[in-house]
Amino acid sequence: MSTPTPLLAALALAAVLLPAAALNASQPPSTAAPQTSNVPLPLTVRDATVVAVPPGAAETSAFLTLQNTGKVPVVLTGVRTDLARHAMLMTTQRDAQGMTGMNMVQALTVPAGGTLKLSASGDHLMLMDLTRTPKVGETVRLTLTARDGRTLTVNAVVRKP
Repeated sequence: MSTPTPLLAALALAAVLLPAAALNASQPPSTAAPQTSNVPLPLTVRDATVVAVPPGAAETSAFLTLQNTGKVPVVLTGVRTDLARHAMLMTTQRDAQGMTGMNMVQALTVPAGGTLKLSASGDHLMLMDLTRTPKVGETVRLTLTARDGRTLTVNAVVRKP
């Protein structure tokens, strides 16, 4: 029996590795949330507000201030509420011509030991396709989701702008 040449050995190895790599590549990436503990998010909430809108309005905004008491940033990746069929993380930016516009973003970060203020003039939450008109003074529950899968429930009061 002869010793295989390096080329034959490489071809044999490729015959084993390439089909396995192709199988893994054809499967969609996992969308499961990363494993998290039952440790709550290290966030405190102040001034949580949903903007009151007239009957028939299809959307509104929510504002609040989040303080991160932890030592690592908290990356928020989503928001949901029974008040709206769709909710988004938004940022407000001014362009070179001074025009202001809003853009949906995939994440907002509360820096470690820092604060994220969600307001009418900056980052905020948009509540789209409202299920009903919120009443001034009522409390609306918002659920913020962090990148690691943990959530924070926020009670926001409906207030006139």
